[in-house]
Amino acid sequence: MERLFIIAFTLITINIFKYTKFKFNYISLIFCGLILGYILGNILLYYSVIRSYEGCNNQNRFERNKERLSKPAVIIYSPGEPPIFDFSIIFRNVYSKKSIIKKINAPIEVFKFKIAYENMGSSKYVDLCNRIEDNLRLRLGEGYDLHSAYSNTIPFINEELNRLSHDYEKIILVPLMLSETEDYRTLKDIIDKNYANSDIEIKITPFLWKSKKLLTQITEKVIRKAGNEKMDSTGVILLMSNTENPYKQSVFSNEVIRRIEKLRLEKDRIIRIRFDDEKSHIIRSIKKLKGRGVENIIISSVLNFHDNIIDQYKMNKLIEKTAKKESINIYYINGWGIGENLLNELEYKIRITNLKD
Repeated sequence: MERLFIIAFTLITINIFKYTKFKFNYISLIFCGLILGYILGNILLYYSVIRSYEGCNNQNRFERNKERLSKPAVIIYSPGEPPIFDFSIIFRNVYSKKSIIKKINAPIEVFKFKIAYENMGSSKYVDLCNRIEDNLRLRLGEGYDLHSAYSNTIPFINEELNRLSHDYEKIILVPLMLSETEDYRTLKDIIDKNYANSDIEIKITPFLWKSKKLLTQITEKVIRKAGNEKMDSTGVILLMSNTENPYKQSVFSNEVIRRIEKLRLEKDRIIRIRFDDEKSHIIRSIKKLKGRGVENIIISSVLNFHDNIIDQYKMNKLIEKTAKKESINIYYINGWGIGENLLNELEYKIRITNLKD
């Protein structure tokens, strides 16, 4: 229906301009009407989406149990994203950001996600988080109750905190993140405001930027992807972001570089860049590595457990086009993924955090 509407609208517009003689003031009026319609439509969407979620949150009132459980509820918290394209959730996520530009461009931003879902099929993010939850449940045993919650998809972290605070005396929040994000800072403000003076104890495990186990996992993934026999002709591009703590990212990525260097990969064949929709940065880095005699390039995100679907789509398109143009092999590692090192680190952090006063 959407495509039929676009085709019909395009054909009607062409016919109007083809068979009607417009004066300049008429064209200006139509143009202004289109802009005004876009603005009004965006405002209506904003209030309908935001109000609908506010209404749901107001209805989700959970009655407190008389006897709450003494064992902790553990929430594995990450950004997340809907497994399949969900119009209302993605609009909510765009409108919830602080960026005014993204709010103004909300329909365009959501359309980009729609294209990404259509091309990539579905997101594995929630499925991978469920696997982490299941693994940790087996490791931690009956003394802990495991849950997953997200900033950008159901179940939302605010609702899970509200629900579980009525059933448990203690909650351990486990950020599946390298360092602080905008969503995390917003969540921390909510926790400080709503739970600081309550009788529910909320503990938060440390971020992963100091994790030696995670460093080992990322390094091993890069080496496996390159293959020992191809190390002498391999280059690596490490992706970071401007949206998270630059110091912690730098400390972590410097250690990744140091470890990769120890495995026969020279420092001038490792490039670290901040990638926030800047394709030119990656293209320049690929050309630079090719000029240094590199035949195989590995692009790896050191920032995320799992890249969101729109970043995956952009990266796959960029790699396909650039690899063909530059006649070079390019491989993409989509985040840290699940591994024994990550699971061991999370288990350790949960147990230590639970024991601390």
